[in-house]
Parts: sequence; structure tokens; C-alpha cells
Amino acid sequence: MQAMVLSVIGKDKPGLVEQISKCISDADGNWLKSSFCHLAGHFAGFVEVMLPKENHNQLIQACHALSNLQITLVPASIDDSSNDKLIRMSVTGNDRKGIVSEISQHLARLNISIQEMETNCDSAPNWGSPIFTADLVLACGQDIDADDIRETIEQITDDLVVELNEGND
Repeated sequence: MQAMVLSVIGKDKPGLVEQISKCISDADGNWLKSSFCHLAGHFAGFVEVMLPKENHNQLIQACHALSNLQITLVPASIDDSSNDKLIRMSVTGNDRKGIVSEISQHLARLNISIQEMETNCDSAPNWGSPIFTADLVLACGQDIDADDIRETIEQITDDLVVELNEGND
């Protein structure tokens, strides 16, 4: 048995998850974990599956037979981050070009990995400009102080509000 990561993107329509899950099931695979979203009329997502090595080609062929989907299947790598501390971070501020790049650069300088990230930009009539929000799950060494992360991100611009939560809360 081997863990695999399947990525998928394509025009959204009803039944896509059912089609993908049938391909996995038909290849004697076990659906372990997934994340999906709808972006600009497209369906995008990732699925971690466990299946016998001899069934990899069967799953690949079945997935590629699904019409109008771009699908990639790669072996999962061994997770060596079990000792990392997880921190949930929420960032809110005025939207502007490059904000995600700036946040990710500052986190990389602190040797912090972004494990999950969800961003959004919504109009905010009372603010006068669109509001950017980001919810992230960060993996970092045990020696990283949450206050250092907050200060680093808040230094990007004076309108960013950063909230941090350590652990799995």
C-alpha cells in the first residue's frame, strides 16, 4: 500500500466528487483526506488516497478518462514535521496587490511553513476599499514565539490585524 495525492481542476458540474470517488474505490483505494473549493467557475481540490501499488496505473487511467478534468496523481511524501508546532493565524486588512506575497515572504524568513491557507477579498462599504482576509495554519519549530510572528506580519503595513491561536483550536 502507498499513499498518493491526487490533484484535480476542471469546470465545475454536479457529480465530480462522485466520479473521482468511484475511480478511487474501483482501484481498491481508500479516501484518506481531501480539500475542495470552487474558484471562478472551476472545481479544484486535492485528495490523499491509500491504495495498492499495483493499482496506481488503474487509478491514473480511470481519472484521466474523466472528461474535462486535469488530474495529477503523485506519491505522497513522508511527513517529517510531526514535531512542528501548529499555529492558526487570521489576517485582516485593506486589500492591495502583493499582500499574499509579502505575508508569505515574511513567514518564509522565519522558517515557517504554510500548511493551509484560505484567502478572500470582499467589499466593505464602511472601509472605502476591499478587505483582504486570510486564514492560515502554520507549522513552525517549537522555539518560534507567536508574538514574533504577529509583530513580523503586522510590520508589513499598519492596517493589518493579526490573530494567532496555538495548537489545534
